[in-house]
Amino acid sequence: MIVIVGGGFAGISAYNQNKNSLLIDKKDYFLLTPWIIDFACGLKNIDDIRVKYEKVLVGEVVKIDFNERRIILSNGQSISYDKVIISLGHQQNLPRLKGAKEYAHKIENLQDALELKKRIQEVRDIVIIGGGASGVELAGNIASNVTGKRITLIQRRDRLLPTMTTASSNTAKKILTELGVNLLLGVEALEIKKNSVLTTHGEIKSELTIFAGGLKGPVLIDAFQHKNKNHRLIVDEYLKSVEHKNVFGAGDCATFEEIDIPMSADVAVSSGRISMKNALGEEIKFKPKRIATIIRIGDKFFGDFGENYVEGNTAKLLRSMAYAESLMIPKMG
Repeated sequence: MIVIVGGGFAGISAYNQNKNSLLIDKKDYFLLTPWIIDFACGLKNIDDIRVKYEKVLVGEVVKIDFNERRIILSNGQSISYDKVIISLGHQQNLPRLKGAKEYAHKIENLQDALELKKRIQEVRDIVIIGGGASGVELAGNIASNVTGKRITLIQRRDRLLPTMTTASSNTAKKILTELGVNLLLGVEALEIKKNSVLTTHGEIKSELTIFAGGLKGPVLIDAFQHKNKNHRLIVDEYLKSVEHKNVFGAGDCATFEEIDIPMSADVAVSSGRISMKNALGEEIKFKPKRIATIIRIGDKFFGDFGENYVEGNTAKLLRSMAYAESLMIPKMG
């Protein structure tokens, strides 16, 4: 039997290739994580981003015994496998600065989003740390959808959206500036306090500090005692474990040893499909490629399609198509 550990984009895509496999997840629903910020900012309802799994064994994996080929759940249940696909997604990489774990609000799962949506309504001064896609969308959509907020975005690099085109970066800066967001570019957060953030340019009042920085693999990967990088399982070009021939990795929790596999929904979907095909006996090389990254701020859409900048109706259509495809993933036969 092939067992898939973890749902999400990679796990569901793997399951859709072989519905005789067993999917294990700690929750009974599929979360459309790219749209979790839309929900927190009031642009989507909870049922727009949460879809029930067709078939899943709900349980929390605490250990995988690769030698005995057994998966151990938190309730003590032991599940044997012939091959296993590990697709546990990601966690936010909270910065190693003082106060981050105590006072920084992350936005990693549905519970985080529910709490964030509530807190946004309660406070006035909001600080967002991180100027990537998540930080830009958070700042822009809070500013355009919730009145009476003072928003500061701290970005340690000298431009927003540093992994995207210069045109996307410039558009983000223009829109956020017009919305009144206080942009601190080239500024680093030094300490997060209960009611403020200390930076290289002074101290900023904050009733709610949101961390929208980088991602890492789930810390649970460490418990598996498997070779990993930044909590991401190291796999070869066929998505097979570099240590165990009957183990595969897919999605954000897996990466190559020499170069990093991008952490995105479209890459996760592709890796899930290929990991299952290879687990079934094929030998398909995985070549990760991001198709599009589209930013939404209110009714404005822009971003990158391949290496090209797009905006307006084209960008809106691409984002709508991506959402529709994501919504269909847990329903596909």
